[in-house]
Amino acid sequence: METVTGYEPRFDFDVRRGQVGEQYVGTILEALTNGSVEVKTDYGVNKTGNVYVEYEQEGRDGVWRPSGLATTEAEVWAFAFSNGAVFVRTDELKRICRTLHKQGAIGFRPGNDDSNATRGIKLPVKVLTDELRCF
Repeated sequence: METVTGYEPRFDFDVRRGQVGEQYVGTILEALTNGSVEVKTDYGVNKTGNVYVEYEQEGRDGVWRPSGLATTEAEVWAFAFSNGAVFVRTDELKRICRTLHKQGAIGFRPGNDDSNATRGIKLPVKVLTDELRCF
């Protein structure tokens, strides 16, 4: 008889594993209900394969200040795409971004008349989904 990798026939073990997923989805739904989700839509993702996660912004006075991920109070971040979305707990996103920052995945968006210049992380969607084991 062939066994399926990852299959666990004991009901009590499978229930516990299922409850982890239920708690995670519950966290997302609660965050959505309480307005504690930061939603980002990056229209360049299909071209670059990356989302941009801002962490610093240059004020009109030329001083760089924490912003975005560095100052968020949201429990969950959502990255919306044309074909779906990825939800990630903010603490996990910070962990992933710190690792990428150490590897030099730093991005910059220049300012214009409508917005200030920002610094952020170029976060490959593949890294995000691989780290979270999702699709």
